[in-house]
Amino acid sequence: MDKNLVGERGESIFNTRITEYEIFQVYFLSAKAPVVDFLIEIADEATPFQCLIQVKSTTLGYLKRNGELRAKVPVDKMQKLINRPLPTYVAGVDITNEKVYICPAFNDVNAYTSSMPITHILDKQNAVATKQTLDLLKQDIIDYWSNSNINVYKANFRSKL
Repeated sequence: MDKNLVGERGESIFNTRITEYEIFQVYFLSAKAPVVDFLIEIADEATPFQCLIQVKSTTLGYLKRNGELRAKVPVDKMQKLINRPLPTYVAGVDITNEKVYICPAFNDVNAYTSSMPITHILDKQNAVATKQTLDLLKQDIIDYWSNSNINVYKANFRSKL
């Protein structure tokens, strides 16, 4: 399958899975965004916090030695994700089985240079695991922003415009 078609199909599957249970609003950033594919926002007026997600799609399946998804993030792209001031994640998409795996991209400890863990899944066939993963992602984003002091900073910021 053509590499671009794999990527587009993976983005489509990701968009479908991340919007289950109407927890998140999804904004596709298009191919013009060099580092991330989606801006995700919590669909809750009390906590409309955001994160960025890079989608990596594959038709290669899983590693035999540890079961991880054969999707990878180049080191330079991973570093650019880490450097973004928003919470950042990578979504590995198994095109064949239409499963999505969410992984954090916050520091160099999380290097997905050859494969991605399959711990946090979004899967149409497993509603319980999908809901748990979406709830964990939502809480992770809330925790990030709640500990950032952004409300204090923004209220005291003096724009020069």
